[in-house]
Amino acid sequence: MNIERIQLKGQLAEAKSTFKHLDTEAAGLIILIRSLLNPFEENTLKLEVEKAATAFNRLQDVFSEMQTLNTKIQKLEEYFD
Repeated sequence: MNIERIQLKGQLAEAKSTFKHLDTEAAGLIILIRSLLNPFEENTLKLEVEKAATAFNRLQDVFSEMQTLNTKIQKLEEYFD
C-alpha cells in the first residue's frame, strides 16, 4: 500500500477521533450552560452568568474547531472514494 495513503488514513482516523471528542465536549457545555442559566430560577441574581459566558465562549471555540475538522474529514473521505 502507498505510504501517502496510509498517512492520509491515519489523519482521517485522528480527525474523526478528535471530532467525536469535541462533539462530546460540546454536548457537555450545552448542558452546563443550560444549568447555569436555569429559566425557572426566580431570582435572576442567582444565575451564574459569568460561568455561563465562559462556557459559551469555549462552546464557540469547540464549534469552530468542529467545522474545520468536518471540512478536513470530508476532503479526506472524498480522496478515498
